Amino acid sequence: MRALSFRMPRSAVLAGLAVSAGVLAAGALALHLQARERELAAQAQVPMVERIVAARDLPAGTRLISDHLAVRSFPARWVGSDTLPVVRHGELEGLVLTTSLRAGDAVLPVHALRPQSAFSTQLAPGRRAITLPVDQVNSLSGLLQPGDLIDLYVSFDHQRKRLTAPLLQGMLVLATGRETRMAESDGQGYSTVTLDAGPEDVVKLVAARQGGTLTAILRHPDDAQPDRRAMRGDLAALLGLSTPAPPVNRRPVILYGASGARSVPSTAGQPGAVRLPSGWFDLPGVTAGVLSAVPAPDTPILVPDLDASAPSPTFFGGAE
Repeated sequence: MRALSFRMPRSAVLAGLAVSAGVLAAGALALHLQARERELAAQAQVPMVERIVAARDLPAGTRLISDHLAVRSFPARWVGSDTLPVVRHGELEGLVLTTSLRAGDAVLPVHALRPQSAFSTQLAPGRRAITLPVDQVNSLSGLLQPGDLIDLYVSFDHQRKRLTAPLLQGMLVLATGRETRMAESDGQGYSTVTLDAGPEDVVKLVAARQGGTLTAILRHPDDAQPDRRAMRGDLAALLGLSTPAPPVNRRPVILYGASGARSVPSTAGQPGAVRLPSGWFDLPGVTAGVLSAVPAPDTPILVPDLDASAPSPTFFGGAE
């Protein structure tokens, strides 16, 4: 028996080869296109960074809070170096805008400033700040600086004499003009000096400023102890700030013509008693020099013997 043989037509073989080649070519083209697409996408992709922006329109003078701020993405190559990243979000809270911002505008450090603390926060509890014009204070030719310690002396007229007395010691200079920090001299002067004082010191300063001339004496910053040599005298009494002594009711002296000498009760032991000069009146017929001395309040008052030839004196409170 003879075996059968099958021969594929030549055209079919060529067709199969062509189809296979086409499939391979299509696959290769697809892979090439995908790779090119990824390459183009990578080239077109721009790195982005997040920066802090205004969440809405904000006018100048706004005190920033977290609700005023938002985050927006920007191309990294176009972002300025002064823009703020998200991690610095807390630095902006509490600042005050110096310019208006539109929604979406980047918030830059130059757009906001931290408000200065009130000058009163520099004062300790119970202390006061008093400002004196330099034309009323000898300010050491403009050499005073904040933080200096000075002594104040006052010169004034008292009982037709020009007096100079110590007023206050160790006064702290808080500010010279509007400068509250020690700085190098720029050649500009100042018109006021602000001092740290207690409430009772303010009364003395106001009284001394109104009635006299103040002079500032600079002292060493480590010399904070008062000097007893500058505490002499009663400046409060000279300035009229001392409490006057209470008035004392003195009993009148009564002279009786026929009863002889009588004693006047003494007031020396009474609290607040003040010895005042006594006033005398001349009796008719009494020669000069008879009553020449003023007796003490606790000394009996004696009526001197009178010349018989002289007219009888006038007596008060009794008969001859």
